[in-house]
Amino acid sequence: MSITQSIGQDIRSMEMSLMPDFKFQCANTTCLPFLNVITLNIEYCQIACLGQSQCTAATFHRSTSDCELFDNMLNQNGNLLGDVDAISMNVISGTRFPPAAMLTSSNTTTSTTITSVTTTTTESTSTTINTAGSVSVSTTRTAYYATDDIFINCSTPLTNVTIQITVSKTVGATFNGGFTTFPGGQINQYYIDNGTDIIYTWTIINGQTINCTISTYQIQAQYGLSGTSQPNHVDSYTTIIETSNGVTTVNSGYF
Repeated sequence: MSITQSIGQDIRSMEMSLMPDFKFQCANTTCLPFLNVITLNIEYCQIACLGQSQCTAATFHRSTSDCELFDNMLNQNGNLLGDVDAISMNVISGTRFPPAAMLTSSNTTTSTTITSVTTTTTESTSTTINTAGSVSVSTTRTAYYATDDIFINCSTPLTNVTIQITVSKTVGATFNGGFTTFPGGQINQYYIDNGTDIIYTWTIINGQTINCTISTYQIQAQYGLSGTSQPNHVDSYTTIIETSNGVTTVNSGYF
C-alpha cells in the first residue's frame, strides 16, 4: 500500500509512550494484533507501526524479534500483562502526522519500512514538523555534489537517537562522508554501500545521554554525482528520538 500525503511531500511522524516489561494480553480475541512482523530491534518495530496508519499500539519481543501491531486497543493500559521479554508502546493520541483522514491509497505495493523519498534537483527545500523532538530536514542538489541534512531541536536530554538516511545510487551517487554536530564519543556512525543505496546510520552509544548543550543538532549525508542531478523520489530518512521523560518521537519522510 502506497501512502500519499495530500501536499507535496510524504512525511509521517508520531509519538509513543513506552512500557518496558509488559505485553498486551486480552481475555478475548478482539485485541489480537492485526500484523506480526520480524524486526531487527524495537526501533524498527516503531517504524513498522508508523508505516501502518491504523496502528495504535505495538509490542516488541526481545528474544524472538517479533513485533506485534494493534489497531483495536480501546483500553490499552488495562490490557497489560507483565513480561520481562517484552516492551509495549502506545501511540499518543493526536500525535500521528498526518492523521489517517489525510492518507490515501494507491495500487502500488511497498513494505512498511519507508525506503523511497522525494528530493529536489535544483534548489534546497526545508520541511519542519513540530513535535516533542522537533525535526526539520533540508537538501541541496547540484549536478556534481549533494547533501541531505537533518536538524534536531534539543530541549530535553536525549536518551536514544537513531537516524538513518538512505541515498539511492540511481545516477551513480558516491559516498563522500557524513557530518554531525552531536558530541564526539556519544554517537556511532555507520556507512554501508550495498551497490544499490548508500545507507548512513547514526546511533547513540549505549548508556550515553545527550544533554542538549546546544539547541539544535545537525546530521548530514554527503555524496558526489557525475554530472547528473539526483532524481526525485529516491532519498529517504527515518529518525527515532527518545527523551529522558520517556517520550519517543518517530519521523520518516522525504527530502
